[in-house]
Amino acid sequence: MKITRTLLAGSVAVLSLALTACGGGGGGESAAKPPDAKSWQQDIKGGPIEVGVLPATGTPSLKFLEEVAAGVEKDHPGADLKMTFANTKARPTLEQRWRAGDGLDVDYTMFDGTNPALLEWADSGALLDLKPYLDQVDPTSGKPWLDQFSPAVTQFMQHPETKKIYGVPSELSLQVLFYNAGLFKKHGVTPPATWDELTAAADRLKAAGVDPIAVTGLFEPYMGMWSDNIWLRTVGYDKVHDVLTEGTGKITDDPGFLKGLEMLQDLRDRKAFLTGFEGTDFTAAQAQFFQGKAGMILMGSWLVSEMADVIPKDFELGVLQFPTVTGGTGDQASMLAAAQLMSVSAKSANIPLSLEWIRRVTSVETQTRRAKEIGEVSAVKGVSSPPGLPGISEVVAKADRLQASYYGLLESKAKDVVYPEIAKLLFGKQDARQALDNLDKGLRRVHGG
Repeated sequence: MKITRTLLAGSVAVLSLALTACGGGGGGESAAKPPDAKSWQQDIKGGPIEVGVLPATGTPSLKFLEEVAAGVEKDHPGADLKMTFANTKARPTLEQRWRAGDGLDVDYTMFDGTNPALLEWADSGALLDLKPYLDQVDPTSGKPWLDQFSPAVTQFMQHPETKKIYGVPSELSLQVLFYNAGLFKKHGVTPPATWDELTAAADRLKAAGVDPIAVTGLFEPYMGMWSDNIWLRTVGYDKVHDVLTEGTGKITDDPGFLKGLEMLQDLRDRKAFLTGFEGTDFTAAQAQFFQGKAGMILMGSWLVSEMADVIPKDFELGVLQFPTVTGGTGDQASMLAAAQLMSVSAKSANIPLSLEWIRRVTSVETQTRRAKEIGEVSAVKGVSSPPGLPGISEVVAKADRLQASYYGLLESKAKDVVYPEIAKLLFGKQDARQALDNLDKGLRRVHGG
C-alpha cells in the first residue's frame, strides 16, 4: 500500500518547527562543512551514515538496496551504511529525531517542491541544497548529474521560489488505468482512450458478466483517485488545487466540478464498480482484478510490484493514461504522479558519503536493474519500463506534464471533507448535486468564506 509514503509525508506539515535549533543527520555528531561541489567525490571517506529506506524488512526491494549499500561499502573502505525503515509508522519518530537534531543522513518525505506544506525543512536550513552537486559533470556519463533525470520530475525536486534542489527521485509513482488485456480481447473490448470509450467498455464487460472496475470501499483516497483524475480533465490541475487545497475560489464557480461528479455518478449507476466494493479492502480489490473478476483498476504504478506474488504468469496486463474527456476544459494530457525523493541532511557528519549513496541509487545502472528486478518505475532517462509494466514509458512520454497526486489534499484538512463526500457518492448515499453542495459546505468550513 504505497500510498502511505505520500500520506505520512504530510505529517511534517504539522511542524511549526523550531528547526533553527535543530541539526539533523550524522547521528547527533557535529556537522561537517559541505564539500566543494567540484571535488566532492574525491572527499568520500569511510565512516557511518544512516540512510532511510521505504521497503519493509524481508521484501525483495529492501534486499536490492542492501546489495547496493554493500557495493558502496566495498568501494569505500570503512564505510558503514545503516539502513533505517523510513516509511509509514516510522515517520513520526524520525521527524521527532530531525527536530531533536538527530535526523537521518539521507531521508525520504522531507521535501516536495509541489507541496507548500513540505518546504519548511528546506526553508529552515535542515536540508542540503543539492543543485551545486547536480550541476557537476558525472564522470560515468560525461554529462551534468542533473541531466540524467526526466524534466517531468523537476517540479518535485526544485524549490518553487529559490530554485534550489532538495531531493532526487529514487522512483516514480504514476496513477494509471490498468486493464486486463486478455479479458478485453476475449470480449472484444477496446482499451479506452476517451471517457466515452471507458463507459462503452464498462457496459460491454458488464454484459459479459465481468465487473468492469475494481475499487476498494475501505480506503477513501483510492476512491478519490477517480474524482481527482476526472477533475483533472474537466477542470484542470491548477484550479482543482486552488479550490480544494488552498481554498481559493468556490467549487460551485466552475461547472467542471459538477460535470465530474455526474460522470462519477454515471459510472456508479451503470454498476461499473466491483460487486461488494463497499466492504472490500484494497488488497482484495487488487487481487480480484488479477483473478479476472474485474476488467480495470485505477491505481498507482506500484500495483505490479506490490501484487507480484498473486499475478498469474499468463496474465496480460495493459496500461493506459486516464481517459480524456471530450469538451473537458482541463488538462487532457497530464498525469497525476508522485516522486519518492531522497534528501540529504545539511548537518550530516559525512555529506560526501551521503551524496555517494543517492548518486549510486539513482545511477542508470542501478535504476535499470531496479526496474528489471523489482518493477519500480524510474525517473532516470534511458531506463526501460519494468517488464511487468509494458508500455509505461510510452504512457509517460505522452504526458505533457506530471502533476502532484492528490493535489496536496492529503496534507490539508480538506481531505476530511473531499474524499468522504466522494465515498458517499460512490456508495449511493447522495447524487452528484448533493455531493457538490456538501463539498461546498465542507470546504467553506475548512477554508472559511
